Amino acid sequence: MTASTDQFADIATRTQEAVTTAVRTWADTVQTFTGSITGSRPALPDAQVVVDRYFDFAEQVLENQRRLAKSVLSAGAQAAESVTEQAARTAESVAARTVNATETVATKAADVTKAAGERTAASARAAQNASK
Repeated sequence: MTASTDQFADIATRTQEAVTTAVRTWADTVQTFTGSITGSRPALPDAQVVVDRYFDFAEQVLENQRRLAKSVLSAGAQAAESVTEQAARTAESVAARTVNATETVATKAADVTKAAGERTAASARAAQNASK
């Protein structure tokens, strides 16, 4: 797996653990409440404890969301950086090949021009020799 995939898996695991903890807390609270109903005097769960647990859970979820957002942004930045580097290397390669091709064409054109000039000069000499 890649580093970003590992990060997503880690975040998913932590989120699952936070949800499991919240559900377990809720289940314990419900059991305590229902157990107290069957006793002589029903007792409601301590409201402050319930509020604290709720906000602890919300805090864990928010922290996991923050980590996820940062991981996504980091992965996006790395991908953009990689694409930019690849584009720069490709542009350099294309530029180098263009220069090489231009030099090759110029050399061949000079050779063809020289050969044509030599043929023209040879033809002119042949024509002068023929006219003598």
